[in-house]
Amino acid sequence: MWQPGSTIVHQEVWQGRLWAARPLTVVEDTPERTLLWIPKGAVRKVPVTPPTRFDPPTRQARIVENLQRRDWVLGEHIWDVSSLWILHPGAWHAVWVSWSGPGIHLGWYINFQYPLRRTEIGIESMDLMLDVVVEPDMRWRWKDDDEFDEIAERGIFDDSTVARVRREAADVIDCIEDGASPFSEPWASWTPDPRWSMPVLPQRWDILYL
Repeated sequence: MWQPGSTIVHQEVWQGRLWAARPLTVVEDTPERTLLWIPKGAVRKVPVTPPTRFDPPTRQARIVENLQRRDWVLGEHIWDVSSLWILHPGAWHAVWVSWSGPGIHLGWYINFQYPLRRTEIGIESMDLMLDVVVEPDMRWRWKDDDEFDEIAERGIFDDSTVARVRREAADVIDCIEDGASPFSEPWASWTPDPRWSMPVLPQRWDILYL
């Protein structure tokens, strides 16, 4: 188990290549769940179009082309909200509770992804490009559903993965509409330990543990 206050690396890996990496502060780590914190201003690594080819004009086209061509390079991006991640072993999604500033709750964000796997430096999964945004009043909407549909149509994700994500999404939406856990819990008022510093990627953040 990771100790509270320690920094770990969340690596996203697609077909044997590092897709993204971000530093996270451990809030809680038990066999039942893992809570992780990433504050606004943290620097992460993200996939970008290589300089050897045309950069598509939209984010969706850029993501799809990078996934299909498998030729992305890594660039830097500054995380623009503060988020508490709630993860459960075996789940195909993570729930993020987000704030734009201290005490300013933005709502919830459900990120569909492969179940997390522990590594020597943190955790590994892969974003599956479908998301749900939930307002503080529990109204919800899809995010990137067109992107997910295009990825499915191109066969970038196999049929079993697409079907599994859609089942997971249906279950999560039921939880939102029923006001079930974790949406029934007072996470909106949670605050990080003021002793925690900004997490940064450690050395060897780009080493894969396959």
